[in-house]
Amino acid sequence: MPNYLKHYNQLCSTRKLLDRSKHNGAYYEKHHIIPKSLGGSNSANNLVLLTAREHYIAHLLLYYHYKTIGGDNFRKMSFALVSMASTNKNLNRNILNSRQYALIKEAARDSRLGHKVLDTSNYKKSKSDSHKEAIRQARLHAPSRSEATREKMKQSRIKLGLTWAGNHTKTTCPHCMKIGQTNAMQRWHFDNCKEVKNA
Repeated sequence: MPNYLKHYNQLCSTRKLLDRSKHNGAYYEKHHIIPKSLGGSNSANNLVLLTAREHYIAHLLLYYHYKTIGGDNFRKMSFALVSMASTNKNLNRNILNSRQYALIKEAARDSRLGHKVLDTSNYKKSKSDSHKEAIRQARLHAPSRSEATREKMKQSRIKLGLTWAGNHTKTTCPHCMKIGQTNAMQRWHFDNCKEVKNA
């Protein structure tokens, strides 16, 4: 089995000796030798400048190393690898080969390990009247979005090609005179309106 940690340490130490600088026109990315999520600091001793490719390889080596160990550190390194792939414009699905893409998807799954809530007993407890009232008041006084904000959101959805954006029409229920979006109103009003059922 390859010694991933040895390769990782060699990569970091050899690049550290190159005494690279971001001011010479070359593109480099700062990398924490001991990852921050594992207790690493922002000190100069713990930072090394890597090319984008080297940076990706460094996180790949950390992922493989902690995969053999497992535990919470593996989940953290999985998340770091997924973040690396999702934020780097050069590492998208169109450029990654099938093995790399499968690896990223695996890492995404592994990064979610341990996030499942094991104790759900609290979810089943009935809420007290004061708790229900507090929730109701919070929702009642929650700030609503302005028309300008809603319009900006609608335009951004249209730009993304979401054809349903902006197609909602409003209608009025003839029984209770409530105004709302047609799709929701047809479900809860008109023939299904409480006023009709209570009549």
